[in-house]
Amino acid sequence: MRFRTSVLLLVGACLLINGCVLSRGRVGNPIQEEHLSQIEKGISKKELVVTLFGAPDRIIVGNDKEIFQYYYYDGKSPGLILLVFNLLSVNLRSDNLYVFFDRQGIVQDVIYGKRTPEVDFTLRPWGK
Repeated sequence: MRFRTSVLLLVGACLLINGCVLSRGRVGNPIQEEHLSQIEKGISKKELVVTLFGAPDRIIVGNDKEIFQYYYYDGKSPGLILLVFNLLSVNLRSDNLYVFFDRQGIVQDVIYGKRTPEVDFTLRPWGK
């Protein structure tokens, strides 16, 4: 009887220890796409970019150019926690905006990439 009770308690404890985990994280502010059309290459200045998007998340300086980088990261992570075997997956996507300026602070180029709508909860440890 004692052995049977011990086994039942052990099985019950194992079932309580198992579980699922869902987490989500975001870094930065979403990039306002409607503001992109207001930036004109060769005409717009640094002040306009800062007014539209705020302070850059990163400033890169080199080759007589200054680059403002704005980013937004969105990540989701589901997991299955078992007593012996754990299964975790992380899906992270980012939007990036790079604005290139010349020495006078005039916009020379704008590069924008949006990938955050593709973030989903998938539990595939072996990949796609």
